[in-house]
Amino acid sequence: MDNEDESWSVNEAITNLKNAMKENNQKASEVFSSIDVNDDGEINGPELYRGLIEHIGDRLSPDQVSMIINALDTNKDKRIDLAELSAALEEEE
Repeated sequence: MDNEDESWSVNEAITNLKNAMKENNQKASEVFSSIDVNDDGEINGPELYRGLIEHIGDRLSPDQVSMIINALDTNKDKRIDLAELSAALEEEE
Protein backbone atom coordinates (compact mmCIF):
# COMPACT_ATOMS: atom_id res chain seq x y z
CA MET A 1 0.00 0.00 0.00
CA ASP A 2 2.81 2.43 -0.74
CA ASN A 3 0.84 4.39 -3.28
CA GLU A 4 2.15 7.96 -3.19
CA ASP A 5 -1.24 9.42 -4.14
CA GLU A 6 -2.87 7.73 -1.16
CA SER A 7 -0.35 8.94 1.40
CA TRP A 8 -0.47 12.41 -0.14
CA SER A 9 -4.26 12.51 0.29
CA VAL A 10 -4.04 11.43 3.92
CA ASN A 11 -1.17 13.79 4.71
CA GLU A 12 -2.89 16.68 2.97
CA ALA A 13 -6.13 16.11 4.87
CA ILE A 14 -4.29 15.93 8.21
CA THR A 15 -2.26 19.04 7.39
CA ASN A 16 -5.41 20.92 6.41
CA LEU A 17 -7.15 19.83 9.61
CA LYS A 18 -4.14 20.93 11.68
CA ASN A 19 -4.18 24.31 9.98
CA ALA A 20 -7.91 24.70 10.61
CA MET A 21 -7.36 23.82 14.29
CA LYS A 22 -4.66 26.48 14.60
CA GLU A 23 -6.80 29.12 12.86
CA ASN A 24 -9.75 28.36 15.15
CA ASN A 25 -7.57 27.93 18.23
CA GLN A 26 -9.02 24.45 18.82
CA LYS A 27 -7.59 21.41 20.55
CA ALA A 28 -7.78 17.89 19.14
CA SER A 29 -10.41 17.03 21.77
CA GLU A 30 -12.62 19.89 20.57
CA VAL A 31 -12.29 18.84 16.95
CA PHE A 32 -13.01 15.24 17.93
CA SER A 33 -16.16 16.23 19.84
CA SER A 34 -17.46 18.25 16.92
CA ILE A 35 -16.88 15.38 14.46
CA ASP A 36 -18.21 12.61 16.76
CA VAL A 37 -21.83 13.65 16.28
CA ASN A 38 -23.37 10.57 17.92
CA ASP A 39 -21.09 10.93 21.00
CA ASP A 40 -20.05 7.27 21.01
CA GLY A 41 -16.38 8.12 21.52
CA GLU A 42 -15.42 7.03 18.01
CA ILE A 43 -15.43 8.66 14.59
CA ASN A 44 -16.77 6.49 11.78
CA GLY A 45 -16.55 7.08 8.03
CA PRO A 46 -19.71 9.18 7.60
CA GLU A 47 -18.82 11.32 10.62
CA LEU A 48 -15.30 11.88 9.30
CA TYR A 49 -16.64 12.80 5.86
CA ARG A 50 -19.01 15.42 7.33
CA GLY A 51 -16.39 16.63 9.79
CA LEU A 52 -13.80 17.26 7.09
CA ILE A 53 -16.33 19.26 5.08
CA GLU A 54 -17.23 21.28 8.18
CA HIS A 55 -13.68 21.94 9.35
CA ILE A 56 -11.66 22.26 6.18
CA GLY A 57 -14.20 22.36 3.39
CA ASP A 58 -12.74 19.30 1.69
CA ARG A 59 -15.15 16.90 0.05
CA LEU A 60 -13.34 13.60 -0.07
CA SER A 61 -14.30 10.44 -1.87
CA PRO A 62 -15.32 7.41 0.21
CA ASP A 63 -11.96 5.86 -0.73
CA GLN A 64 -10.09 8.88 0.61
CA VAL A 65 -12.11 8.80 3.87
CA SER A 66 -11.30 5.09 4.19
CA MET A 67 -7.61 5.81 3.61
CA ILE A 68 -7.61 8.43 6.37
CA ILE A 69 -9.36 6.09 8.79
CA ASN A 70 -6.95 3.27 7.94
CA ALA A 71 -3.96 5.59 8.36
CA LEU A 72 -5.07 6.88 11.79
CA ASP A 73 -6.73 3.73 13.12
CA THR A 74 -3.90 2.21 15.16
CA ASN A 75 -6.09 -0.40 16.89
CA LYS A 76 -7.64 -1.48 13.56
CA ASP A 77 -11.30 -1.22 14.65
CA LYS A 78 -12.21 0.79 11.51
CA ARG A 79 -12.96 3.87 13.63
CA ILE A 80 -10.91 6.73 15.01
CA ASP A 81 -10.93 7.36 18.73
CA LEU A 82 -9.72 10.50 20.51
CA ALA A 83 -6.26 9.07 21.23
CA GLU A 84 -5.75 8.17 17.56
CA LEU A 85 -6.91 11.58 16.33
CA SER A 86 -4.82 13.39 18.94
CA ALA A 87 -1.73 11.41 17.98
CA ALA A 88 -2.24 12.26 14.30
CA LEU A 89 -2.92 15.94 14.88
CA GLU A 90 -0.18 16.56 17.39
CA GLU A 91 2.61 14.59 15.68
CA GLU A 92 4.34 17.63 14.25
CA GLU A 93 4.27 20.97 15.96
